[in-house]
This record gives sequence, C-alpha cells and structure tokens, in this order.
Amino acid sequence: MHAIFRSLETPPPDITIEEAATLLEEHYGLAGALSPLSSERDLNFLVRPASGGACVLKFANTSEAAPVTDFQNEALIHLARVRPDLPVPRVVDAIAGDRLVRFTAANGLLHSMRLLTWLEGLPLQGVEQNDGIAAQTGTRLAELGRALASFEHPAADYPLLWDIRNAAHLVELLPHVNDAELRKLCESRLELFENHTRPALDGLRKQVIHNDFNPSNMLVAEDDVQRLSGVIDFGDMVYSELVNDVAVAAAYFCKLDSDPFAQVIPMLFAYSAVVPLADEEIAVLPDMILTRHLTTVMITHWRASLYPENRDYILRNEPRARNMLRRVADLPVDETRDRFYEACRAAETTETMP
Repeated sequence: MHAIFRSLETPPPDITIEEAATLLEEHYGLAGALSPLSSERDLNFLVRPASGGACVLKFANTSEAAPVTDFQNEALIHLARVRPDLPVPRVVDAIAGDRLVRFTAANGLLHSMRLLTWLEGLPLQGVEQNDGIAAQTGTRLAELGRALASFEHPAADYPLLWDIRNAAHLVELLPHVNDAELRKLCESRLELFENHTRPALDGLRKQVIHNDFNPSNMLVAEDDVQRLSGVIDFGDMVYSELVNDVAVAAAYFCKLDSDPFAQVIPMLFAYSAVVPLADEEIAVLPDMILTRHLTTVMITHWRASLYPENRDYILRNEPRARNMLRRVADLPVDETRDRFYEACRAAETTETMP
C-alpha cells in the first residue's frame, strides 16, 4: 500500500492513563483527573487539573512525523497571533518551554506529546441543523481560511488520505466495500474523479485549510445551541485547494430529502460574503462534495475492518455519507452548479439571501 495509508492503519499510541498523568506532571507541572477522548488515530485525554480549567493532552500517532505535528501546533499559534478572537484551541507550553514534547515510552517507541486548551461547548453533531447554523458555519470557515491564508510551514504539503484531492488512492480500498452495489457506485465515482474532477483542480488556489469542518468538530454554546461557539480538531489540516475546505463543510449540510442542497446554499452565501469563490472553484464544488462522501464511505469501511473494536466510532458518519452518495449520484450537476453560482455571486452584492 502507498505511504498515504500509513497513519490510518497504525494503531493509536499505547499509553495508559497512569503513564499520561505522570508525563503531564513531569512536563507541564499539572495534576488532576484524566479521561479518554475519542480519536481516529491519536490518543487524547481530557485533563481537569486540580487548579481549575481544562486541557487536552494529545499523543500523536507514531506514524505521524514530528514536523507534521509541529505544523498543527504552529498553525494554532499563528491563529492566536493574527485572529485571537477566533474560538480555537491554544497551545500550552511545557515547563521547559517546548510546544512539542518528544519522549520514549515504556514500550520503546518514540512519541510526540502536546497540550492544548479545552473549549467548552456542545458538539454540533447532536443539535438539529438549520439555515442559521449553516450560515454561521460558512462565515466561521471563511474567517478561519482567511486567517490561515498567510500561514506557511514546510510540512504543510504532506500526503493525507482525508485530503479529497488524493481520492484516486481510494481505489485500493474497493475490496473492503462488501456491498456489491455500493462498491460499483464507488468505483464509478472514482473513475469520474480521475478522468474529470481531478484535472479540474489544476490551477485552483491552494493554502493551508482546516479540512475537517464537520459537526463533531464544531461546538455550540451550552446556553444557546443556535450559536456556533468554537472549532476544534486541526488534525486533518493540510495544504490543499481552498475549495476543498468548502466542499468538506458543505458535505455535512447535505440532506436526504427532496432538496439535498437546501442548507448548503446559506452556507455558501455566508462563506462567499467573506471569501468570494472563483468561477472555476464553484464549477468543481459539486463534484468535490460528492468526493468527500465517497472518501468517508471508503475509508471508514476499510478502517472498520482493521479496528473492529472501534467500529462504532469509525462508522459514525458512514450511513449518512453512503445514503448521500446514492441520493445525489444522478442529480443534474449543471443545475447544482448554477444554484451554487447564484448563491455565491449574490453574497458579493447583497447582505440578504436571494
């Protein structure tokens, strides 16, 4: 298999809560209750120090190169400097001043550890989405993207399977899709991506993007679930086409009803009011939204076979992505592009949705 698969087929770090607590006190001078947090490939603990407050102690997957982990840290530091008002985690320095602690665990493996501030709030995942939330998402994504546009890092352009520009590599995962009809649909979408969509990305603007604006990574205020209050999980951040960031977020506002893109429209309108999209970016957006659904289906099927004990967490977004892939596969792409174009252009000339 290509090296791009390595981080998703390597188990999370094997470090106990007791070991994590010892490392936390040794390197950060903090003691308190630790509890595990769900993660795709890293090992994370929620830390509630006796002194108050809360943090997230993160142990990177051993397959993740230290420069990539540093890239994620430095992006958060950049955001704190250029847009301190954006509600994202902050990097906490270790006692020695290190932002990234490297250590050898009891099992002999070299690990990277870091500490981030914890953002209070409820995941959007459990809140009914509406046009207002969609619009807030578009605005916040655009603000974040604009702030990241000036950020550069030598490790930003690393190979990531969740970067939908790399969807051609998914062909190796087709045998893991057991449903014959679904596998055939995935195969046809991969052929379309390789022959049509991927070439259309050439020449589009690129920058560092969050790349995982899904409801699990967006927080709403506990006292007002209609107010977006935070953005977390920069673990899939990468240097890629800017439109891919929009496509990922839009994929989670698609609906399984008569108008799958009804809530995508207010999201695009709000996004474009902050960061206008070029004609060429709008043209490829419908295909990239479907490519995100395709990527979710194929990666989760593959990883569920690798880690059956974590199957429920891995497959949490698969049913929706599978159904969306089937639902919109035969929709007229030209009509969808026209709707997206109208919403984006209207945002540049008016503050009210058409």
